[in-house]
Amino acid sequence: MKIDTDEAVKTSNSYLFAPVLRGADTTPLPDFAATVASPSVGRYWRTLKHLRSSQLFYLVRHRILNRNELSRWPEAHVTVRTCPTLKMAEWQPVLARQIIQAGNVRFLEPAIEAPEQVPWWKKEISRREIYHANYCDFLNVDLVGPEDSKLLQRATRIALSWCDQNPRGTEIGWGRFFLSLRIVNWLKYLVRNAAGAERIGDGAQIERVLASLRVQILSLESRLERELLANHLLKNAKALVFAGALLEAPESDRWRGLGQQILREQIAEQILPDGGHIERSPMYHAWILDDLLDIQCLFETCPPDAPECALEVSQCINSMTRYLSQIIHPDGEIPLLNDSQLDVTRPTTQILSDAGAPMADSSQSGIEVKAMHDTGYAIIRDTTARSFLIFDCGPLGPDYQPGHGHSDVLSYELTLHGKRVIVDTGVSSYEQSPERYYERSTAAHNTVRVDGSEQAEIWGGFRVGRRPAVSSIGCGEIAGCQFVRGTHFGYKHLDVVHSRTIIRLNGDSWVFVDTLSGKGSHKVESFIHLHPAIRLFPCTEMQMSSSDMMTPRWVLEFDGLRYLFLVLGNGMMTQTQAWYSPGFAIRLPQSVIHWTSEGKLPVRMLYAVVPESTPPIRVAQLTGRRGIELNHVFVPLQ
Repeated sequence: MKIDTDEAVKTSNSYLFAPVLRGADTTPLPDFAATVASPSVGRYWRTLKHLRSSQLFYLVRHRILNRNELSRWPEAHVTVRTCPTLKMAEWQPVLARQIIQAGNVRFLEPAIEAPEQVPWWKKEISRREIYHANYCDFLNVDLVGPEDSKLLQRATRIALSWCDQNPRGTEIGWGRFFLSLRIVNWLKYLVRNAAGAERIGDGAQIERVLASLRVQILSLESRLERELLANHLLKNAKALVFAGALLEAPESDRWRGLGQQILREQIAEQILPDGGHIERSPMYHAWILDDLLDIQCLFETCPPDAPECALEVSQCINSMTRYLSQIIHPDGEIPLLNDSQLDVTRPTTQILSDAGAPMADSSQSGIEVKAMHDTGYAIIRDTTARSFLIFDCGPLGPDYQPGHGHSDVLSYELTLHGKRVIVDTGVSSYEQSPERYYERSTAAHNTVRVDGSEQAEIWGGFRVGRRPAVSSIGCGEIAGCQFVRGTHFGYKHLDVVHSRTIIRLNGDSWVFVDTLSGKGSHKVESFIHLHPAIRLFPCTEMQMSSSDMMTPRWVLEFDGLRYLFLVLGNGMMTQTQAWYSPGFAIRLPQSVIHWTSEGKLPVRMLYAVVPESTPPIRVAQLTGRRGIELNHVFVPLQ
């Protein structure tokens, strides 16, 4: 089935309620994908030993005492506070109105007959429909105009249908992450529209919604995600802060105080000094920044109990905005490192605009090389050529919660002339499956695999046992050339250390140098994943092979431009197929260059991506010096 790449990539999460075809009915695993190993006692130990004692306590408590008995909370009077000055961004107003008008939102996943006959993308869309239906994003919309009265009635009845479909407290909609998002969206709906609903005779219905909302907040408060921490606990805190500020209920002051306490604790821990989020996922970074913008807006109308809380939120917004501005591609969107997709948050440009980020000045030219040492990312950006590289030499995430981390140390993404050329695989699903395992695996990233082993011991949908130690990330500029470099020790159990240096030469040529040091003989595989829009074909131009000259092997063609893929090193190089997943339920076919070399260490593998007209690159590998010369420019490798 043919898929329009640009259309699929640009599609927002509207597919959750208006499904479209997102990929082939069958998406076989790439031939280089590793097999999923069965969990072992050792793997459980290597996973659990990194958890905090408090996480273990709350994990056991949640597993044993997770009885969400709704009847334990007696009824109480609850109203929504009037906040005429509170202004918050709507969620996709046009789409929200379409969803409300249709009115057929399902909150429970129906049984699927003959599930083995249903295409994977239909099953994935069905799950995402249910998930996002339970978020109720579409209720975050203004329906205050006289012409919106029928939509307002429909919207209130959709909220009531959630109450009717989820009466026991055990349905999927009572999941704590779902609760956190839905509580905020219902509160925004009520603050905007409750008075209008009462004017058209829906006062009793609004009271039912408020009564259910109070029970949902109490349920969340009693089961905070303290065993997961990270972005989940921040979402919990946001819901409590909003509930305490916008509802008049017997528990409002308690919610307000607890939410602000958790918020302050978590932003101090989760927002690193360089402005990055501790889970190292650009998508979750953008999502949390958007959450903090919401909270900042709320605090302007409903100040927190402690004035310093508002100041701390503002400081985090400023640092996170600077960080996000630095790591986005020239197309204005995030890189797909770790668990990241393009269709989950609001567009990054909107988030940055609301955060007060300065508009990019296309008249300014220059080259920037910068390392974000706390998160472990580095960038090289040429604003004139519209070229950009982001390099990952950071840990998978915090040791106590690496669930959104991938085996992607020393991987990168590369944009040329404003077009993504070398890309991360992305994520098409969070469901535990061989496909989820592949998308987190080493082979799904632009890095190196040794002896078929993973950098990190990924397993389950979100678990990690052994994880790689990393060096501090380095960057610099030499003789007009920019470089980034790093080392990881994920193959220490194989007596192998992997180091990588990426150099940008004059003329927008990019050279990638991998050094494998250690003991013994090993199989080394390097993977280069191309964007689906890139046409890849063998280079027919013959050049004399030389020990100091990089040889062209492939041609990369896009938008009428041609780049050559050059190599220097031994082994077998093939073109194979995999998929690119810029969003949930999307798998677009892509070309992958797979380079395999076997031999005794140390091994050095060099490849380059250069404009077609670039003169040959001469390489001098200097014995006794920790570096190489590229066209007579010495570049340190350590």
